[in-house]
Amino acid sequence: MVVLGHVTAIYTPMSLIVPNIPSTTLITVKEWIYTFHMPMFIFVSGCVFAYQLEVKQKTMSFKSLFINKAKRLMIPFFVFGLFMVYPTMVLLGFRDPVHYLIDGFFLLIDPRHLWFVAALFLIFLLFFGLRQICLWLKLPVWTVTIIALILHLVPFHTIYFQIGNVEEYFLWFSVGYLFITQKQVVKYIITAIALGWCVHAALPEITPTNILDIYKAITGIALFYILSIKTLNIQHTRLYQLIAPNSFGIYLFHSMIIYWLEYYASPYAIPPVVLTLCVFVTSIAISVALTIAVRRLGWGVVIGERSKS
Repeated sequence: MVVLGHVTAIYTPMSLIVPNIPSTTLITVKEWIYTFHMPMFIFVSGCVFAYQLEVKQKTMSFKSLFINKAKRLMIPFFVFGLFMVYPTMVLLGFRDPVHYLIDGFFLLIDPRHLWFVAALFLIFLLFFGLRQICLWLKLPVWTVTIIALILHLVPFHTIYFQIGNVEEYFLWFSVGYLFITQKQVVKYIITAIALGWCVHAALPEITPTNILDIYKAITGIALFYILSIKTLNIQHTRLYQLIAPNSFGIYLFHSMIIYWLEYYASPYAIPPVVLTLCVFVTSIAISVALTIAVRRLGWGVVIGERSKS
């Protein structure tokens, strides 16, 4: 969904690349994906973190978490940022080389798709810190979800160091954690969302936009969770086994590959659906190949893995 969202983004007015043939249909596809795909991405991270801490009872300190996530997230952030994102944005003429180095990778204002990596790093630290405070004060850990909801609804709108995205997406990490630790609460959340949709259908003008965005995100997450249960057998397919272990590498590589492919394809009158499918498949295939190559060279640290050299 992330890759497809980035491929179809070329057809939106905000795109840095203008296609030869526009497509309102693919704009709709992109907008639909963006209603839930990043909340779901962060939600899954919260689920996995809860599984480690609450189910497996893994012990960790703030220091050990910081070091682990710095290796897993921030080394790839700076390697891919400085050696792939930065040259792509400069060579294609989208950014000034001096200002973009500062804004993109020192102030973290616009590191393109790598915003997620930097924001997730901070979200891990923020959640763990607040969780420790709750435990110290003998408060339930779900208190963090209330704090996250407040930050989501009343953000500071800070553009520096991805703080704005932390405020927006911290909620979904907390909800993912809650999903693992307090599953009995989830049914009440789903019921509340269903009632909210009913009210919105009857009186659409009274639903604030930020609340409606929460409805959409939770609905998308719930639907994909159900879909995942119904499609467990795909784990045994060759395609799944090829993509799953290389998923983070796909995320790191794919976006700039899409930029180069769409940049050189943009002057030609290629039907939007054809261009989208070709770029989608090609970017994933190249990303998988590069991820495997990096791993075999013993450079796993570059993609957030332990080097096997």
